Amino acid sequence: MSIRERLYPREQELSVLARHCSDARYVWNLALEQRNCWRRERSQKITYNTQAHELSEARKESWLKEGSAAVQQQALRDLNQAFQNWWDRPDHFGRPTWRKAGINEGFAIRDLSVRRINRKWGQVFVPKCGWVNFASLVNGVT
Repeated sequence: MSIRERLYPREQELSVLARHCSDARYVWNLALEQRNCWRRERSQKITYNTQAHELSEARKESWLKEGSAAVQQQALRDLNQAFQNWWDRPDHFGRPTWRKAGINEGFAIRDLSVRRINRKWGQVFVPKCGWVNFASLVNGVT
């Protein structure tokens, strides 16, 4: 189950959240390219575990280590789930496609810490960013 909420970040949090979005998009697109280049005659299959191991190796030596590992790993999990959905029900789900900058950008956080401020407002803890405000839905309206 997932819940989507609109975040209302402060000015200093915007750059960190934009970085999370771009890191998630980069990891998704890189993993998608890797899966698209795979052929049946190759001996090793590409799975979430193999890609997660390669991500951890890449984080040791590149600019990816500056971003959040949790956000990047969740992008791999989301891609893996998108492929599972497509394989299980190709008539219902389309093949996973590239993520483009500025179009439906976002990222997911698995282990959430949420706290209420009042009836309308809450805060969620975002890795490497801190507590970010969001508006709760009250009677279906924000």
